[in-house]
Amino acid sequence: MRESEGWEDRDRSLVLSRLHDIPALRFFSPAEAELLDAVVERLIPQPDRAPDHRVIITPFLDQLLFDDDTDGFRKDGMPWDQEVWRQAVVGIDQTSVARHGRGFVALDAREQDDVLSEVQSGEAQGAVWQELSSAAVFDKVVQEVVSVYYAHPSAWAEIGWPGPASRRGYMRTGYGQLDPWQPRESGSASSVELVEISEGGGSPSGSVGGTH
Repeated sequence: MRESEGWEDRDRSLVLSRLHDIPALRFFSPAEAELLDAVVERLIPQPDRAPDHRVIITPFLDQLLFDDDTDGFRKDGMPWDQEVWRQAVVGIDQTSVARHGRGFVALDAREQDDVLSEVQSGEAQGAVWQELSSAAVFDKVVQEVVSVYYAHPSAWAEIGWPGPASRRGYMRTGYGQLDPWQPRESGSASSVELVEISEGGGSPSGSVGGTH
């Protein structure tokens, strides 16, 4: 975010919207979104972040599906993305009930991991998985969840990525080379702290440009 003034205006606007404009649910029902929140929590735990600082994922998945903003590809035997996600929600809950007698959101973390491991294995219990490959659905869910996560500036801070291409252009393009104006890691700080301080113009003590 410290480099945002060097981005194209449209890039800066889009990135800021990810920080401040959380889309309303229009594709998933509240119950479906609650289950997906629980799935996301197990796929990408964020224990170092306070609840109100976690990267929000489900509403952005919802937005992509409602707008049909998908990659347009599907594996043989798989329905369109919207149907995959509808069936994923039902199938995960079916597997949860079959293994533990309760819906997914009612399970503890260990039980939820057990359910997701079975879905990943391709041998999951549940009527949905008689028609769809649970392993293929699991791969799709993980792919999309990770994509949404790494579209957020807090995730960029974790991996030391400075954001969209700068209007200034680049002189040094070799592996590991940085132009003089690019940020350098000089210490550790939480990714959320880095984003917040960058927006405010301050700097955490001893951690200018640090990664998570």
